[in-house]
Amino acid sequence: MPFDRQLFVKELGRKAFHMAGCVIPAAYYFFVSKDLMAVLLALCVMGAGVLEYLRLTGRDLYPTSFMRPSEKGRLAGYFYAAASMFLAVLLLSKTVAVAAILFLVVGDAVTGLAGAVLFMYTGKKTIDGREKPDRGLAYAVTHPKPVALMLVMFMICSVIGLAFRPELSYVAIAAGAAGAVIADAFPWRVAGYTIDDNLSIPLLAGALMTLAMLV
Repeated sequence: MPFDRQLFVKELGRKAFHMAGCVIPAAYYFFVSKDLMAVLLALCVMGAGVLEYLRLTGRDLYPTSFMRPSEKGRLAGYFYAAASMFLAVLLLSKTVAVAAILFLVVGDAVTGLAGAVLFMYTGKKTIDGREKPDRGLAYAVTHPKPVALMLVMFMICSVIGLAFRPELSYVAIAAGAAGAVIADAFPWRVAGYTIDDNLSIPLLAGALMTLAMLV
């Protein structure tokens, strides 16, 4: 399949918007206390909830050009991202929370862009579990993203983690990167509910980093 410049530019714009979220972990790490950031993110979650309610009831207040087809009739990824950031700040240590959020904001964006390029050259679309609502755990395990994209995610997250040495051990960095890959690469569903990777990446990565730091 020939390179589709228009499609690439559209995906690049979507991921640039995604990576703008870097301001949140940066502000938290350098300037904002845990309590204040938790309050600010709680307000973001509530605001996103209101916007999503309006969108899902046919009253869009913002452009939907960045929305994926799988998000029609369902909560959009930005709502889950806001919720996962809030939970990460609330439940995890500052360093672990910041790293886990960056795994989502940067790692997921870069991997998504790599997936778009892979699709344009091979014509093979990566799996989006939200487009397969009737599939269960067996489907998720047997339909991961390409290994190349898993490696991209692992490497990006590992590099991010290394920026937090020595606060994060090498084992914790590897565990967090592996958690991000597991959350991102498989279309997980639990009890009929599709787990959005914007929610699962920071939480699984953060949980595994926390456990690794206890070893």
